[in-house]
Amino acid sequence: MTKDADELTSVRLEILNRLKQKECQQKNLKTMLSHYCMLDQQLQQAQRSRSVSVNQEVQNGTVDERLAVMKEEMANVYRMKSKNDQDLIDANRKLADSEARHSLVASQRDKLRKEVGVMLDKMKTLEEELADLREKNTAINTERVALVATCNFLTEKKTQLDTERFQLLNKIRELQEKSAEYMNAEIALQEERAQLRIREQIARATADLNLNDDRVLASFETPEADEFMMTDVLPSEVKFRMTAHEGEVHDVEWMSDDMFATAGSDSKVRIWRVSPNKTDATKVSTLTGCVGPINRLDYDAQRHVILASSNDKTCRLWNVDSQRLLSTFSGHSDKVSAARQINFNFTYAIIHNFIFRLFQSHNVISGSADRTIRQWDISSIRCLRSYLVGSTIFDIATGCGTSQANFISSHFDKKVRFWDARSSEPTHAVELGQKVSSLDVSLDGLQVLASCRDDTLSLIDTRNYGIIHLYSAEQYKTSCDSTRAIFSSTGEFVLAGSSSSSVYIWNTKSTKLEKVVRTARDDSNQIMSLSWNPSGRGLLACDRQKMCTLWR
Repeated sequence: MTKDADELTSVRLEILNRLKQKECQQKNLKTMLSHYCMLDQQLQQAQRSRSVSVNQEVQNGTVDERLAVMKEEMANVYRMKSKNDQDLIDANRKLADSEARHSLVASQRDKLRKEVGVMLDKMKTLEEELADLREKNTAINTERVALVATCNFLTEKKTQLDTERFQLLNKIRELQEKSAEYMNAEIALQEERAQLRIREQIARATADLNLNDDRVLASFETPEADEFMMTDVLPSEVKFRMTAHEGEVHDVEWMSDDMFATAGSDSKVRIWRVSPNKTDATKVSTLTGCVGPINRLDYDAQRHVILASSNDKTCRLWNVDSQRLLSTFSGHSDKVSAARQINFNFTYAIIHNFIFRLFQSHNVISGSADRTIRQWDISSIRCLRSYLVGSTIFDIATGCGTSQANFISSHFDKKVRFWDARSSEPTHAVELGQKVSSLDVSLDGLQVLASCRDDTLSLIDTRNYGIIHLYSAEQYKTSCDSTRAIFSSTGEFVLAGSSSSSVYIWNTKSTKLEKVVRTARDDSNQIMSLSWNPSGRGLLACDRQKMCTLWR
């Protein structure tokens, strides 16, 4: 309000100053008018005096002289009068200008008064808003103080929780160490059992050397009774078709001559036993623990430990005998496409055409859609190394080349990469025609079979990374990005399932299409995975219709 009073006083002083200026201008005009009136009176008095003097001069006889003097005085008076008239005109003009300026100043004054009124109203509104903002600021400040107190409390609580978390992590680490000790003890026990079983098999095989040749040849002529065969027999008939899972069956693996494992979209791994007459299969056990569809299976040499990769971003390890979940490897940020066991210590023993493989797995290699490959230690359940690839991984294969630390990966960017587990960069890469959906390594580790989305299979030499053969057929179509192509048990054939319910079998060396077998009459059924029985007779195929089919 003091500010408004000061502005009003300044406006009044401005108006008074302008009125004083106008009064000073009019004062000069008044002075000139008064002089003009005095001059007029003087003229009148002079005329009267002249008339008197004329009369006197006439009387005195000097009228002519006086008349001349009077004329000259009259001329001077008229000149002064004309000058005064001009001054009067100028004064009137100045007066008109002053009145115009006065009216302009008055209009500006009225305008300024209106503006002052508007500004006063605006100032009043702003003062009200300012008061409201001060109240809000007080409330916000109070709330801020409360929030600071809450933040301090939560910070203290977080510190306490971090301490508790650290203690829990220590407990978890201790429990993991105990679990690792138990698992190592169990693995050692399984190794002892495996060694004992292998020694028994070697003893039996050695004892068989003492038998006569007729009995040995007779035993080879009855492949139904053999555990191992040195040749692969093409499947000729469907023995059975069964519903293996509640959803799609993604992978199938033979674990022995009469047992196999399946994995599906129902997040379960199921173990099956084939009946002696090979006409059906009975479920032995169900391994649970995954919370997403399972993509790939792998197992150890003794078939006592099975590894599964899942869409829940983990891979898990079970004991098949006890059905107990041993380990969970978590760390990927997307689904795990494939996982394999690596770092095997191989020993081959060939006795009377029987092949025995003695090896022990230590680590796990997993590939994910997050474009990374991770190496895990089974004992400590921790990630040893991460390999940044830059492309989605579809499959992982191990047991290639001369070193068991080597592995291979297939990718979305059409490349097959060869790795040494001790190096963070691939040792070599082979580019194919389309993205590579699966890999399978031959028994000797010198060849790898790659299934490509351009409806071809490529046989790659792991020693010089050259493509040895290409396999294709007119009606063969790759099912999907996760379909698998495999070698037969001895590597005599390569085979792959198609999107038309058929399995195509080629001769490995000649690339000739040996046979096409169908799982169903419906051509829309996609074959997802295949597994050839280690005895050489028996082909398993799983599909997206929940079915698993056995040919012999």
